[in-house]
Order: sequence, then structure tokens, then C-alpha cells
Amino acid sequence: TGTPDYSTGIYTNGVTAGTLALIHITTTATGATLNTGVYNDSSSPTMNGLTTTATGGTYSYGIYNSLSSPTMNNITATATGGTNNYGVLNDSSSATIRNSVATGSTNSITNIGTSPTAKVANTTLDGAVTGSGFTCVGVHTAAFVALGTACA
Repeated sequence: TGTPDYSTGIYTNGVTAGTLALIHITTTATGATLNTGVYNDSSSPTMNGLTTTATGGTYSYGIYNSLSSPTMNNITATATGGTNNYGVLNDSSSATIRNSVATGSTNSITNIGTSPTAKVANTTLDGAVTGSGFTCVGVHTAAFVALGTACA
């Protein structure tokens, strides 16, 4: 009985670059204390055309990258309805994001941990951006306000 601790749509662990491609997949994680649409743990998958949603709970992550280096193209990562909502969270990770939308009522993208980086191009960010290590080109808010090279 009660609320489960975790709900995860897709979990990758130890995937090396070039060995896993997530293509045209839709995931939803909801109903738990911690909801994660895609959780990359020590992985480097290629994600194309992925739509991921996490809602409710104390923490919701559209995509959570831990010690990972994913390549994300044409991604829609959404986190809403929880206490803390992050579209994409990079924890000691190096993510490349192109032609995507990241939505989080807490933050659209957050970089934390040891030397995180996010290369973001031609992407819409609906929510604040926090942390360091951003390189942004052609990035704008949901209201079409252009963001600078640090996504600020």
C-alpha cells in the first residue's frame, strides 16, 4: 500500500556509445515519489525522436543522466506536477541536445556534480537553467526569447 518509491520509463546502465539507440519511443513515469521518464546510468545512448514525461511525486525528471554522455536529437523531455520538476538533469554527465524541447517547472536543464556539460543547439527551454558547463547555440525560451551561449 502507499506510493511506490520509484517509477522509471526506461533505465539504461553501462551502455557504451554506439551500442544502443532509443528511437521514436514515448515513456511516462508517474505515481511514485521519484518519477523518471528515462534514467541513463553510466551510459552513452543515442536518443532520437523520444518523448518522455514524468509527473507528480517529490521529484520528477524527464531525463536523468548520471555519469553518462547521451546524444539527444528531437527529444521532448517534460517534468511537471511534482514538488521538484526537471526536464533534463545532468549529474556529472556530458549531454549533447539538438532540436529538442526541455520543460521543467523547476528547471528545464540542470547541470550538477563533477564537471557536468551540456551542448544545446536549436532547442526550446521551458523553465530555468541552472549549473555550469553550458554551450548553447540557437536556444530560446518557450516565449521565443533568445538565450545566450551559456543558456542564460
